[in-house]
Amino acid sequence: MKILAIEKFYFIKGGAERYFFELKAILEARGHVVIPFSVKNPNNLQSIYDKYFVDPINFNGLSKYQALLQSPKIMSRIVYSLHTKNKLRKLLRDVKPDIAHLHMIDHQLSPSILDVLREEKIPVIQTLHQYKLVCPNYRFYNSRVETVCEKCLDGHFWHPIIERCHKGSLIASFPLTIESFVHRWLKIYDKIDLFHAPSLFMKKKMIQGGYHPDRIVHRYYTIQLNEYPFSKEYGDYAIYFGRLSEEKGIPVLLKAMKRVHGLRLLIIGEGPQRRALEGIKSDMNLKNVEFLGYQTGDVLQRLVAKSRFVVVPSQWYDNSPLVIYEAFALGKPVIGSDIGGISELIDHGQNGFLFSPEDSNSLYYYMDSLAKDLKKVKEYGRNARLKAEKEFDPDEHYKWILNRYHQLLNK
Repeated sequence: MKILAIEKFYFIKGGAERYFFELKAILEARGHVVIPFSVKNPNNLQSIYDKYFVDPINFNGLSKYQALLQSPKIMSRIVYSLHTKNKLRKLLRDVKPDIAHLHMIDHQLSPSILDVLREEKIPVIQTLHQYKLVCPNYRFYNSRVETVCEKCLDGHFWHPIIERCHKGSLIASFPLTIESFVHRWLKIYDKIDLFHAPSLFMKKKMIQGGYHPDRIVHRYYTIQLNEYPFSKEYGDYAIYFGRLSEEKGIPVLLKAMKRVHGLRLLIIGEGPQRRALEGIKSDMNLKNVEFLGYQTGDVLQRLVAKSRFVVVPSQWYDNSPLVIYEAFALGKPVIGSDIGGISELIDHGQNGFLFSPEDSNSLYYYMDSLAKDLKKVKEYGRNARLKAEKEFDPDEHYKWILNRYHQLLNK
């Protein structure tokens, strides 16, 4: 089978790309041809198809004046890109794929590609990595006031203008409102045949946002379990790894660490909140907290494998965070916020604990419990690995996704 795989980043930038490349490898290992379509970027992995990739456009790092000058070009790419349509049309006619699997397409690619796919009668499935179709800023989170927000869920997409919920800026938020209204008016996303929701929470929000339940199927992401062997090492530290930004809830974690004794916390990652977080650490005199910056590959995996447990203190509706998949595969319990897709990944009291977001007291209690009870850590770690083998197995994921492809092709 020839599968057209569409994702705006052809390099690993986050969880969406991780799944994109995991699935690509799984399909190719079983004899399928995966044809990527993406945006040109110096960080991209090599591909024989990169001549079809879309020219990049810069949305970030612009001054207000630059953003204003480039707004017509930016809006044409965000709302409906003829350039992207033409690039994809040539690829389709040259390679003739059987099916298209979309991942993140907003902004750099735009849903204009859906018209081309419909013209060429190619069935379309999209994996939902974020909430863009029902929330213009894609996170259900207003970073300006640091709180969850569902005001656009009923289709009233003007709220970003009022709330300035994207980057705390009216200039940044205004295009999101226009984009969402135009796409709803065009019914452009009606041209996607099936949505793959990696969490039941995502499926629920899509239905609340007006999408029919029959068009949404749930299946967790997958992970190459053999690359994350069960670890029986349990160091004297817990780990947070991920982006350092407001919605991740790291200040709550630091507050809990002030009362934790006999346990270190390693914070791994980069992001706009790092300097502020280091300031909190200094103000609280947290000698048991270390910032290690960005780590990846074997270095990151060794750090997680030797940890006692992992903490995911998110304040937003995290969809299906892959940090939990990795931790479980390595046999590490996870303490996570009882919010979004996190709630369905962690079985409270079996492979970790769930705590109410912003409740540093509960977080401290569970961290202290695992810090002092190595027997419980080992038990929860074994349960975590068993869940990973049951829910995230690549072979089972392949069978499931192939059935979905055949379902669309037969339809």
